[in-house]
Amino acid sequence: MRKHSVTVLWFALLCAALVVSVILTVSIGAVKIAPETVYRMLYTQLTAGNALDSDLWTRAQYHIVWDIRLPRVFMGLAAGAGLAMCGAAMQALVLNPIADPFILGVSSGASAGAALALLSSFNFKSMGGGTSLVSLMAFLGALLASGLVYSMSRAGGGFRILPVALLLSGTAINAVMGAVTNLLIFLAKSPESIATVYYWQMGSIASAQWKTLPVPLAAVCLGGLGFFLCGTQFNLMMLGDEDASALGIQVNRFRTAMMFIVALVVASLVSVTGVIGFIGLMVPHLVRMLFRTSDNRIIIPGSALCGALYLIWADTGARRLFGSTEVPLGIITAFVGAPFFVFLLIRRRMTGHGA
Repeated sequence: MRKHSVTVLWFALLCAALVVSVILTVSIGAVKIAPETVYRMLYTQLTAGNALDSDLWTRAQYHIVWDIRLPRVFMGLAAGAGLAMCGAAMQALVLNPIADPFILGVSSGASAGAALALLSSFNFKSMGGGTSLVSLMAFLGALLASGLVYSMSRAGGGFRILPVALLLSGTAINAVMGAVTNLLIFLAKSPESIATVYYWQMGSIASAQWKTLPVPLAAVCLGGLGFFLCGTQFNLMMLGDEDASALGIQVNRFRTAMMFIVALVVASLVSVTGVIGFIGLMVPHLVRMLFRTSDNRIIIPGSALCGALYLIWADTGARRLFGSTEVPLGIITAFVGAPFFVFLLIRRRMTGHGA
């Protein structure tokens, strides 16, 4: 009973921290806007429906908050929550504490698919697909990459998913998908499209707008709901394929369905944000340390909250750490996540198990 109360308290604190962080990160920027002004503006907009005509702030402040910073923060919330949940799900599915969409090639596959849609000599946009077709190609690339990694790791492990086989398979697919993207860049003729793909590879949410939010936000919400409802099944999967099957889980069907959802969520995010690595690796471990449990019914929603918190503050750092020069978000997460990855490998070797 006491453990349940502590868990509820942590969730309440994280939710409160998330609300406060949204207001604070929106207020931070080249143009400083007081947090109380941001709060009043958002409250007025949500309750009255029009905060533009007010004597408490200028029209310029309104457009900065509502049209520029808030969509960016919401995209950060969606990307952080989605990538962290996908990392937690993949770690349970493949029984590997160092699994995440970036390391296992899902992100690079999605990036290669999106690059194909933008850089191909065939005019995708003439079909009327536009951004939605780019997202579709990203999804197909993510699905292909995850399928290849899964198949290769099973074949390399004698039809069992071994950590070493999984890591090597992910490294190989990452290299192949990266080579595909680079080949497309080399063959492309449009400098604008090439610059866009380069920017994607470094990861950023600077291009977020209200019109680009619905697809990734819907994918993250639906995917997160699916993961949460299957929390018990994820716990059983962590017992191993044989035990999970004996307890009534259709292992292959469940793993395939969840990997499909992971690919869908990651593709919807990568098509807008580019490749942002290590969130899915790092955040679930931090949540396990925070809540002191491996119960995926807690880890998955906890990862969503912590991932969202982490990414919006990482993006704020990317915007402000170097003055007027904005650092791509993927660089910030790599500088933080890569040492954490090394720490997990060392800890796993010393203790004989993951976090």
